[in-house]
Amino acid sequence: MKGSLHSEMPRRWAGVICFFLFAVFSFVIIWKGVLPSWQTPRGDFANYYTAARLLAENQPLQKAYRDFTWFQKQIDRYGLAHQLGGFIPHPPPTALVMLPLTIFEPLAGKRIWVILNLICAALCIVLLSRMTQLAWLPAAIIFLSTGFGLINNFLFGQMYLLLLATLLAGIYLHQRGHPIAAGIALGSMIPMKYVGLFFVIYYAWKKQWWLAASALATSMAVLILTWLIAGGEIFSVFFKEVLPRHLQGEIQDPFAIQFQSWNSLLRRMFVANPSLNPQPPLPSEFLFVLLKNIIAWVWLAIFIWIFRNARFQNEKQQQLFELGFVPLAILLISPGSATYHFLLLTLSTVCFVKILRDENQPGRAWFVAGFFLSINLPHYLILKKYATGWLTPLGYMRLWLLVGFFIVVCIFTFRLLDHRPGVRSLAKLLLPALTIAAVFTFLNLRALQAKEKDEAQWLPLHEKEFDRHLGLLVKTPARGRERFVFSYGELRDEDYAIFSMTNHGQVEGQWTPDTSQKFYEPDLAHDDQSLLMESFANGRAEIWYSRGRGQRPLFLVEGENPTWHAEGELFAFMREGKIGLSAVDSTITSPPRWLPETAGGYDLAFSPADDRLLFCAEDSEKHFILANMDVSEGTREILLESKEPFERPAWSPQADRIVFSWNRNGNRDIWLMDLSTRELQRLTRDPAIDTSPVWDEKNNRILFTSDRGRGLECSTMFWMAVPKK
Repeated sequence: MKGSLHSEMPRRWAGVICFFLFAVFSFVIIWKGVLPSWQTPRGDFANYYTAARLLAENQPLQKAYRDFTWFQKQIDRYGLAHQLGGFIPHPPPTALVMLPLTIFEPLAGKRIWVILNLICAALCIVLLSRMTQLAWLPAAIIFLSTGFGLINNFLFGQMYLLLLATLLAGIYLHQRGHPIAAGIALGSMIPMKYVGLFFVIYYAWKKQWWLAASALATSMAVLILTWLIAGGEIFSVFFKEVLPRHLQGEIQDPFAIQFQSWNSLLRRMFVANPSLNPQPPLPSEFLFVLLKNIIAWVWLAIFIWIFRNARFQNEKQQQLFELGFVPLAILLISPGSATYHFLLLTLSTVCFVKILRDENQPGRAWFVAGFFLSINLPHYLILKKYATGWLTPLGYMRLWLLVGFFIVVCIFTFRLLDHRPGVRSLAKLLLPALTIAAVFTFLNLRALQAKEKDEAQWLPLHEKEFDRHLGLLVKTPARGRERFVFSYGELRDEDYAIFSMTNHGQVEGQWTPDTSQKFYEPDLAHDDQSLLMESFANGRAEIWYSRGRGQRPLFLVEGENPTWHAEGELFAFMREGKIGLSAVDSTITSPPRWLPETAGGYDLAFSPADDRLLFCAEDSEKHFILANMDVSEGTREILLESKEPFERPAWSPQADRIVFSWNRNGNRDIWLMDLSTRELQRLTRDPAIDTSPVWDEKNNRILFTSDRGRGLECSTMFWMAVPKK
């Protein structure tokens, strides 16, 4: 009797501790994640919602991949205040997810999304418990110990809870003998998040052909639906211009510690970048390419070795063992991972904990669960300030803990195997893996050597506001006589403001006053005081006017893309694809005069010397022109025609040459045209987005914005010398 009482006491205390942990974790996640998310539509939700609204309104969503600022303006148009966002690098079908929510206003839609996420969270706990036959309470504790990943999923309005729920539903339905339904669940999110594809490959390896076929058919149906709604061009733009750089980890900042991965660590150790990583411990592109390929292929070989050779006598444990290693493999090989990606690792942790508990090893089971909790703590954010020079690896604690988690799981579970993998079998796999890594290294280095180079150089912006890496958004510079202005996306205030700098490159600070209103497309008159800019207010694009730095801007007229005439009173602008002319005298704006034959126009630039106006245009056949119009005579001259888009034309000070950005073969470069001879010259040659050129006469150079060496569309200023005639 006494022995029975003594055995019951630890169980009772264990139950109390489990309920306490469940209550604490739940409270923290609701307090820090659910409740703040309920109050605002901000976060990644705003990006998904905006993309869905554009899709519902039949807007050209491909522009979201080509013009970060354009997408930000649409966010403004839908009333999502205090939000910096973009659709890059999400695949086109991502816009479908929020499509049912577009009938609601943003905040109502966000709240529905929060409720759906809470349902998905509960469903994940139920499915984790049922598919592993682990009691719901330890499954819930493991799931909630994702901590910051789960908080950020709620806070940002991410879709990883939905993704995990569909993956777990697919696994559970397969266990219950419903392969087609399982395939539908697994395949439904593959076009948005590629994770499900690895589970489909796993089931195909297990010869579950009906499941694999239905998953691929479901994915294809989602892609076809997107094609029918959005058209085919968006897929072309995504696969040519976005996906290649996404797979290389070029999102926001490829050197960022926040996205912990081997690629990021190796870049910080070996790749020099003047703005993002000026002093790596050992600059060597060779070592970066070599180690990047070796690490990826060796990890893949290790996981293939485990899947092929590790065997449990119990079929149920075998399945849990294999399913647990799939998310672990994804995270260890991924080119970049955020906190909410580690929701996927809950599947691994629950599977391994269940195996250890079944083998009567509760201590080791709790250790694995505790190790998982340690991975999700924000230690890397604390340590990153020390991660400089040869101490750089110190900032990648989450990555090292993930490796440690893999080692611990292998030690604990390999002892339970009925058939353990032999070292020789691993050696047989490592040899071809290293051979493939060597081949890819050779091809990558050869591509680097063959890469065309230009003379462009980074332009430092010496001010604390620009002394950051992640998500730098410097856009659309314009010149006056003695100073330049540009639009800048501030992460601190979540807005776009206009900044100015002198001809000597000295940043003067913010031009526009601190306000929640965002300002884009600045154009500075020759007097260095009169500034036109675009803003979104009242659900429409508007032209605003500033009479000096720090002055309160005044509304002028509905429209976008303003440009000053050389004399500084007349200005041109766009409205619904047509070009209008208006004059401003103090605060009085004249009614616009509309120019003929300018439908489909965009990106205007008045000559600094006369009445000529450069503009780009696109017709209904997706045919692009770069044209020059004399606004006084009404004559138009087509300078260049192409099936690929032009953008951001600008004049030389003498108005005898022009520069512009041309998107050819999925890559945007700066081009120069001599107007007297029509001779073209390509100025930049980097596989990046080079755009918005402006002529700096004082320094005999051309300034432009580029995301070269950075994340997609996360641009800063570069310059190059003006070519001689």
